[in-house]
Amino acid sequence: MTRRSFLQTAMSAILTMGFGGLFSSRSAAAAAENIRHLRQIVTTQPMQTRMIAWDSPQLLQDVRVEVSRADGKTDAYAPAYRYLAMDGETQLIYHAEIPVSEGASYRVIHPNGATAWIPLTRGADERTHALLFSDSQCGESYDVWHDVYHAAWQRHPQADFAAIVGDLTDNGESAWHWRSFFEAMEGADAPLARHIHVPVLGNHEYYGLSWTAVPPVRYLSSFALPDNGSADFRGHYYSFDMGSVHCIVLDTQFLELEARGEALKREQMDWLMRDAAASTAPWKIVLMHKDILAYGEYQAEQETQHGVSDVGQVFLDAFDTLGIDLVVSGHVHAYRRRQLRARQTDEHGTLYLLAGPAGNEYFDVPAERYDLVAGSNPTPSNYLYMEADARRLRIQCETLSGAVLDTAELHK
Repeated sequence: MTRRSFLQTAMSAILTMGFGGLFSSRSAAAAAENIRHLRQIVTTQPMQTRMIAWDSPQLLQDVRVEVSRADGKTDAYAPAYRYLAMDGETQLIYHAEIPVSEGASYRVIHPNGATAWIPLTRGADERTHALLFSDSQCGESYDVWHDVYHAAWQRHPQADFAAIVGDLTDNGESAWHWRSFFEAMEGADAPLARHIHVPVLGNHEYYGLSWTAVPPVRYLSSFALPDNGSADFRGHYYSFDMGSVHCIVLDTQFLELEARGEALKREQMDWLMRDAAASTAPWKIVLMHKDILAYGEYQAEQETQHGVSDVGQVFLDAFDTLGIDLVVSGHVHAYRRRQLRARQTDEHGTLYLLAGPAGNEYFDVPAERYDLVAGSNPTPSNYLYMEADARRLRIQCETLSGAVLDTAELHK
């Protein structure tokens, strides 16, 4: 047995022992074995519905998601599933969309086991709260991601959702990395199963086991995401509404898509213009992985390492036209605050926040002339906490230690 195999086996046993808060006592071991990484995933209208998903090593007979309503009635929903064979392992990934109502809870049940009942919080009405993480990828251990993720939820348990702005894991095809990523988000309080999660594609989701670009199959299989009307890029980009916020998730991995990158640019931009223009929400925010500035990374299309990035060239003018209020990105593993309009610093322009890392990968990042605020170099592990109502949006960068790196506000 290799060192990694031993650590994986030991960690799996430890996590299974710690599932008492999530699995019922009558068949906890069977449930833990067959219902893995139970998670809530965003839908187009998450105040009304949720996508419940989990992994299983085998086909489950008569499995269902039960929803207990405040009136005492219980409804059952049969899940769909996807079969995934990758990195020497096979699993079935189940998902079912369920309704949300005040006082409701859900559980997953099958003849050999069941989870505990998990409350379904309805979410924001007038005020929206969110946790925004970026680059949770880690090397040999996801301990730092575990600590950052749980510290954020402990400090802000009222958050309506958690977004992870790309590079969820270090390798998009690695079973160990994905298992470690999800296990780090579990525990006695089961935040992965209790709260809405919003995933965003990053370049590492496109990395295969040989570290070359491949389609992000495991990512797209792991998350049944809101429909974007696309035949070719379903799950790559989408949007949803939460209280006063219209949130737009974009795929910036045109380079990793190689020959299909141009098709994604055109299709996604057409969708973005329609989607954002149709929204009447007070705030329009964008979550995307790669940043609008280069920060020393070579930009293949422009053959430069500085200034506006290749991704920035695609989106900056469109964001101006659409009146996007906030853009949160990652990829660089540093904190930076910028505010731009017409490609110039402007206090009335779009607020651009570069966040991360939320994992244990730290980089030496050069400055760009647009930077208004910069974290230390390298930036410590951090996340963003956002509050928004119809008139004010406030967002701050907090480190794992609890220090506040920066706070910004927008007003209507």
